[in-house]
Amino acid sequence: MGKHSLGAVVLYLIGTCSAAAAPQAFTAQYTVNKGGIPIGEMTRTLNQQAGGRYNYESVTTASRLLSLLVKDKIIEQSLWDYHDGAIRALEYRYEKSGGKTPKKVQLIFDWDQRLVKNALDGETRAMPVAKGLTDILLYQLVLMMDLKDGKKPLEYPIADKHKFKTYRFDITGEETLDTPLGKLKTVKVQRVPGPDKKTTLIWCAPSLDYLPVRIEQDEQDDGEFSMVIKSVEGLR
Repeated sequence: MGKHSLGAVVLYLIGTCSAAAAPQAFTAQYTVNKGGIPIGEMTRTLNQQAGGRYNYESVTTASRLLSLLVKDKIIEQSLWDYHDGAIRALEYRYEKSGGKTPKKVQLIFDWDQRLVKNALDGETRAMPVAKGLTDILLYQLVLMMDLKDGKKPLEYPIADKHKFKTYRFDITGEETLDTPLGKLKTVKVQRVPGPDKKTTLIWCAPSLDYLPVRIEQDEQDDGEFSMVIKSVEGLR
């Protein structure tokens, strides 16, 4: 399995907007597949903390069979609050452990100084922060809320490692999917291809506050990945 086999899909899929109301706390579990074969499990959790802050967390591990060979564990955390009626990123953390190449990333969004401070592999940089800037995990929560509010365009500036990028999505239609939760009506969105030329499709269920219940991504050199909902608590 290539070095991106478990981590790449999580980094990408893996994760700012006007908000009419705070999203509900939830826990969602997914199966991560490569080429139709289960390679990992992921749990996404949203909860409110003291002081009006929220924590959005993603934990990914290898499947039981692969865990005999691959010990990688990936934890992503996005701390955020509301400011002027919108989600505001405060801190992002990424930690990969258990394998041959451990890795840590931390982003601090300093809105007073209008800087995002990035610590990666022992190197720290500061970059100017713009209104609406989010992180690679939090933007997916923002996408959920934008779909719920009917907001357009679906466009998200993202701080990722030592650079900025923008993800843009189009709504391509509606589909009913067979899932472990039963049949779910979904809104299908597709990322407008960027410089990386990756293809990404996301199916979001209105009955679950537009939670992604399936994501497909073509990594080109590293193959096709998918993430499929297994269970959810707090949104039903």
